[in-house]
Amino acid sequence: MTINTDLKILGNANKQVWGSSHPKNIFIRSIKRIGKNKTLGAFRVMQGEGMGFSWVTLTTALPVCAQLTALHSGKEIHGQIVKSRKNADVPLLNSLMDMYAKSGEIGYCKKVFDRMHNRDLTSWNTMLAGYSINGQINEAWALFDEMIRSSIKPDGITFVALLSGCSHSGLTSQGQRLFNAMEDYGEQPSLEHYACLVDILGRSGKLEEALNVAENIPMRPSGSIWGSLLNSCRLHGNVPLAEIVAKRLFEIEPNNPGNYVMLSNIYANAGMWEDVKRVREMMAMTGIKKDVGCSWIQIKHKIHTFVAGGSTNFRRSAEYIKIWNELSNAIKDLGYIPNTSVVLHDVNDDMKATWVCEHSERLAAVAALINTGAGMPIRITKNLRVCGDCHSWMKAVSKVTKRLIVLRDTNRFHHFQNGTCSCKDYW
Repeated sequence: MTINTDLKILGNANKQVWGSSHPKNIFIRSIKRIGKNKTLGAFRVMQGEGMGFSWVTLTTALPVCAQLTALHSGKEIHGQIVKSRKNADVPLLNSLMDMYAKSGEIGYCKKVFDRMHNRDLTSWNTMLAGYSINGQINEAWALFDEMIRSSIKPDGITFVALLSGCSHSGLTSQGQRLFNAMEDYGEQPSLEHYACLVDILGRSGKLEEALNVAENIPMRPSGSIWGSLLNSCRLHGNVPLAEIVAKRLFEIEPNNPGNYVMLSNIYANAGMWEDVKRVREMMAMTGIKKDVGCSWIQIKHKIHTFVAGGSTNFRRSAEYIKIWNELSNAIKDLGYIPNTSVVLHDVNDDMKATWVCEHSERLAAVAALINTGAGMPIRITKNLRVCGDCHSWMKAVSKVTKRLIVLRDTNRFHHFQNGTCSCKDYW
């Protein structure tokens, strides 16, 4: 069924309940039936057919833009809000802020926040979380202080935003103090807050302290807590502790491929190839498959998706080869050399170098360079954590192209500009 046909059928039924000026049902139901990638196209069809929109419609559309990092579409919706004669309600403006924050445009997020005549707790939390995931922890702390001075009582979400920001910024002592001060604000730590504390300690290398927290949580630890600790074992190369943590994880989340892959990577980093083979055999026996690396960008109104090792026709195109060779020569002159240690397979260095060059975020970056004008920011979203070599590659590319590259992975945003990253290489 086409988008047009689908919407017309839903629209006829919807008019009987809401009327043509309230297309809430059309849009929400179309999301479920046609998926997020086509939802924004469906929204344009609605507008083209004169169905109009309500604030509920836009509040539903903006989270889709946020999930896809479809900034161009989000700005279009913002434009419709501005052109409307009605004053936007608080939930809509909160959704708009969230879209900008999750698209890496924290400046626009702050402008919306500053211009709000009325704010609720969600408004403050959205701004705090935006600062946190975009690596602006100092701004987050300043906003938290302003929040307290304004007699806005923080809640659990407030502390998750600040604690996760501390974790990704290496503010270990500050994060611990904040966690211990939660009860002073009337908030009891939840599992999510304990997970943040374990991450704060583990990332900083305090693995024994992190383990002690995980083992003494006053409620049953979740997979996210042990998963955080396993990631810290990976960062610091602690194989014995990783095996203990992985055992716990396999009991809690027996079908989560990420846990098996992380343990396999820890073994690979240590050169323990027989153990790597054992973990992969466990995955094969239980039918668990590794998630494929995938990245996407928005060019005009279309979302373009790239898969690691895929997009063969694109990689063979004359445009791709030209840009790739130019980039390779330019960043080599800067001193960039592929770090093949991030390829955790027992193969030769030439094969490792080939594999690392086919990571999905690199394919997306080259496509953006081909299809966008000089000087325009490049925005990439990835479904997995960016690897260390791609991080170095992005820094080098941002310097030689004089482009801002905004990469959103599963953990946070990386803003690459003139050879540096907003994460300060702590991620």
